Amino acid sequence: MNRRNFIEIGLGVAAATVLPVSLSAVDFRKTKEKAWLEKDVSKAIEGLYGSSSTTQGKVKLKAPDIAENGAIVPITISSDLSATTVSLYQDSNPEAAVAVWTVPAGGVVDYSLRIKMQKTGTVTAVVESDGKLYTDKKLVKVTKGGCGG
Repeated sequence: MNRRNFIEIGLGVAAATVLPVSLSAVDFRKTKEKAWLEKDVSKAIEGLYGSSSTTQGKVKLKAPDIAENGAIVPITISSDLSATTVSLYQDSNPEAAVAVWTVPAGGVVDYSLRIKMQKTGTVTAVVESDGKLYTDKKLVKVTKGGCGG
């Protein structure tokens, strides 16, 4: 066995030992189908969690005040809570639900992504922790044609 093969095999074995034994993901589009069809944010939250009762705070939603390009609106969601799920909604597109993440035990809530918004609207982040829902909202103004005004 030459040195290159030995290193490749060794790295492969090392990588396999740090991978979790089983990976699982919940397909919320199948298990909570109604939440993905709602046009209203509170109804989409209720469709996913069974309740739309949320508490403001303990979640930080970062988004631009003005998005010059609605096709790529940067969003960051963070929280110090011990969360089980994180979800994102907006009220400017035909469907309110944008994304849902299952947070593994001990996981850190610090997600960044880019979303598409047709027009000016409110973006809402919801973090589920210990059976309670915490939220933060931000109005994002989407300009036409990227003129910034």
